[in-house]
Amino acid sequence: MYLYWRVQQDLNCLGETIRFTDPSFIRCHRQWLRRNLAGIALAEGFEVEELLKQSLSE
Repeated sequence: MYLYWRVQQDLNCLGETIRFTDPSFIRCHRQWLRRNLAGIALAEGFEVEELLKQSLSE
């Protein structure tokens, strides 16, 4: 899943978006994101609490 996350980040830098349509893949990707929240926050320069606030408001 790291590879997909990395591709998504690179596409974001180019102003493009990627949309996954397979429900099982989306579920696995979200689980991976939740498990790796601290590392992703560190890589992106965010605080974990800031990301949690954003996800709770959506």
